[in-house]
Amino acid sequence: MSYDLNFYTKSDKPVSKSSIKEYLEGLPNMRSDEKDQWIYQNDDTGVHCRFEYIEIDEDDPDLEADNFEGFEDTNFSFNLNFGRPHFFAKECFPIVEQIVEDLGLYILNYQDEAEPKKYENGYFEKQWEKSNLSSSKLLFKEAELSFLELGKSNYSWKYSLNRKNLQYQFGESTFVPNIYYIQKKNSSEVETFCIWPQHIPLVLPKVDFILIQKSIKKLFRTKKESGLIPYSDLMAQFEIHFEDQEFFKTISQKEAGKIGRSFNELKLIGSIEDYGELVAIDKIVNVRTGDQ
Repeated sequence: MSYDLNFYTKSDKPVSKSSIKEYLEGLPNMRSDEKDQWIYQNDDTGVHCRFEYIEIDEDDPDLEADNFEGFEDTNFSFNLNFGRPHFFAKECFPIVEQIVEDLGLYILNYQDEAEPKKYENGYFEKQWEKSNLSSSKLLFKEAELSFLELGKSNYSWKYSLNRKNLQYQFGESTFVPNIYYIQKKNSSEVETFCIWPQHIPLVLPKVDFILIQKSIKKLFRTKKESGLIPYSDLMAQFEIHFEDQEFFKTISQKEAGKIGRSFNELKLIGSIEDYGELVAIDKIVNVRTGDQ
């Protein structure tokens, strides 16, 4: 189940296949693993969608082409599956909108009026979100989807989208972790966590858990230990050492150096395996069967 859009041009202002292809291949995070197919894949956020060119055989007697006076079909289309977190739409549809604006294209939206036209920015996102919520409810059990609360989901996306910029901003001496998703045992609920190795300087996003990695020096060896701790428990002990930023916290080298012993004495609730299992981003949705 997916949301599909077709790109059209005005007959008196055609845009060539090569122009659209060149534009797509110049976009960040765009890959072309197959002929006439371009996959947008952002490894930082996990978001992906597809653009495709389909050659039309005009001599095919079974083909019923859509003809609109004053318009020409570019044979390019956009596809975004349902059963995804809402932030897929927040990232993908601005790309569509930019393509339309930059190349002077029009959209044939089969979910709406069946004629090429211009749409206001944000329209596709809202329309996809409504259909995605309905589809996700229907697919939830059958596709074994997992639930992540919308606010957490959008926050994780925003942080992940900015993570590389944060790494550049704070430098290599500060660890800027990824956010990961874990599904609790015997539950469809997803929670978030990041990693903090050996009380080093850190950018700390607002997550449910932190995977603490200890390195405890003994007389003749170094003991390694790791496990999860709730964010609230960590803040109860170390909040005074962190500095609030726009949408995250940071701990400096100076402050991190003060907490070595206390860090290694943190009480952990268990390993990732004890708590649940990692879940892929395209198995997560922001609604469950039965939600209103």
